[in-house]
Amino acid sequence: MGRFKCNIDVAFSQNKVGLGACIRDDTGKFIVARTEWFTPCTDVVIGEALGLLKALNWVHNLGYDNMDFELDAKRVVDSVTIPRPNDSDLGAIIGECNRLMALFFRNSHVKFVRRQANEVARALTRVAPSLASFHNFFDIPACI
Repeated sequence: MGRFKCNIDVAFSQNKVGLGACIRDDTGKFIVARTEWFTPCTDVVIGEALGLLKALNWVHNLGYDNMDFELDAKRVVDSVTIPRPNDSDLGAIIGECNRLMALFFRNSHVKFVRRQANEVARALTRVAPSLASFHNFFDIPACI
């Protein structure tokens, strides 16, 4: 009760990384979704980590807490949940994710879900590169 879920996914196409995120309440009811894209196209793990970072910032700006962030990038989830020293670009992104989690999401978690359980976010990533910029959906978009 009182928890929210944010499914996150990224897709790589047309020299862009498309991001899709969808927030639902504890009954599964749609709250809000977001699509955006960024360039240049990156390594898959970096793209997934940037997707999580962008979703954390978005959810924080919306004012939500008690959030379960779910994504199908096991390496990213493991890096966030079991932090290790890492001087790479990935380490810097994960470090910022952990900083945001500690500051704003003390009662929140980052969890791994199988790709099949992340279809809503996956559908959003498919439309993201075709939009001119980011888009917040306050009504259920046709793509999902």
